[in-house]
Amino acid sequence: MSEPDDKIRKNLAKLDSILSDKKRLLILVHNNPDPDAIASAAALGYLAEARAGIKYSIAYGGIVGRAENREMVRKMKLEMKQVNRISFDRYDCIALVDTQPGSGNNSLPPGVRCDVVIDHHPKRGKKTAGFVVIEPGLGVTATLLVEWITASGLVFPADLSTGLAYAAISETQNLHRETTKRDIDAYLTVYVSANIRTLAQIINPKLTHSHFVSLAKALGSAYIYRNLIHAHIGEVAVPDVVAEMADFLLRHERISWCLVSGRYKDRLVISIRTSISGGKAHELVKSLVPDEKTVGGHETIAGGYIALRNGNKQELMELETMLSRGFAGWLGYNRADWKPLLTKI
Repeated sequence: MSEPDDKIRKNLAKLDSILSDKKRLLILVHNNPDPDAIASAAALGYLAEARAGIKYSIAYGGIVGRAENREMVRKMKLEMKQVNRISFDRYDCIALVDTQPGSGNNSLPPGVRCDVVIDHHPKRGKKTAGFVVIEPGLGVTATLLVEWITASGLVFPADLSTGLAYAAISETQNLHRETTKRDIDAYLTVYVSANIRTLAQIINPKLTHSHFVSLAKALGSAYIYRNLIHAHIGEVAVPDVVAEMADFLLRHERISWCLVSGRYKDRLVISIRTSISGGKAHELVKSLVPDEKTVGGHETIAGGYIALRNGNKQELMELETMLSRGFAGWLGYNRADWKPLLTKI
């Protein structure tokens, strides 16, 4: 591993100290958790159980919607609980993984203090937890857990290795997006003990009918101007599909910036993608969303949501127009002449 060994040892010692007198650990990930959050939570649970003998639970708000993510949970044999089924007072230790207090994308109740924060997103405010490791320079939160498990001398179980390997390639678009040498080293560490057939099954799951409906809507509503593309796909069955369509549209040979929105319940979910290194996608999404607590991301990937007042057609049209204009304007195109991606075939 590239990180100095003494830093890893200090982090492990601090984690051991936090967990030493605890009985039950709650690991809370962000709402609608992605593979990095899922695998990192499972790895922290494995560390806690193996080193401190502590019982743990993993909880989340929202849903695990994307087909790959659901398949990952099944293949890893994880029990993940909806946060509304959790009694926080049953746990004497709470950890936030791949998210932070006050970020707006997790279901930590107001006034409940967490003991551990592990994340790779930009730091939000001052953290008061006993053990805080936030490294925005990393492409994957799971990299930290791989480093700690390796340094602890524990053996990586095949299911955990498979999940951690998928987390790395999913979060970084096959080690292409915002990837450091430490991320690559961590991926290679777990790849050798991963079940490759299981990994292939996670990467290529069966897709629901609603996925193809969303794909058709994304293609049908996509508009292009120079190197920009946007699509407002309306009602979606799962919020994850908005990011999935953004990843898909960014693959167009002429495109380096993509914006996709979709309505899920009482929110307009937004995803931004760019293939430009250092593109500041997280700054762009902040310029589009009124509440900074409901956005997050990195230089090439970002997202958030806007709470809908009434969700009628007029409100949605106004928001979609605002997003399209703001998207182009932030990138220097104040009079973008949008054209349909597809004409009648």
